[in-house]
Amino acid sequence: MIHNKTLRVILFAGIILFASCTAMKYQRINADMSLISIGMLQHTVVEKIGKPNIVVAAQSTDDGPLEVYEYLRLEYNSYTKEHENRPIWVYFVNKEVVEWGPGEDWQMDNAMTQRILDRYRDRKNSTRR
Repeated sequence: MIHNKTLRVILFAGIILFASCTAMKYQRINADMSLISIGMLQHTVVEKIGKPNIVVAAQSTDDGPLEVYEYLRLEYNSYTKEHENRPIWVYFVNKEVVEWGPGEDWQMDNAMTQRILDRYRDRKNSTRR
């Protein structure tokens, strides 16, 4: 009798754990990027589309911290006829969105860092005029 009850508790706990992990994955891979905009603050992005799957990069710059968040979207691939996870990278400088786009097309290197910082500076300079 005790063995049967223990088995039921373990089975029930496993089902709850599986269901909660599935729900978290579904939320993350369906990040709605239309809810964010250039200049939006980092904490607002997290409020609107959730925590990132990973932080791809973080570094200190003269303009403030540069961070790259990765979100996954579930997209249909018409060639394979399957749904696939597509990474979307969101670039923040000084906790503001500078740009975002497909993660598989970009990589973090010095040229990319400089391009992101140049866009941040250009945006800041244009809002001061």
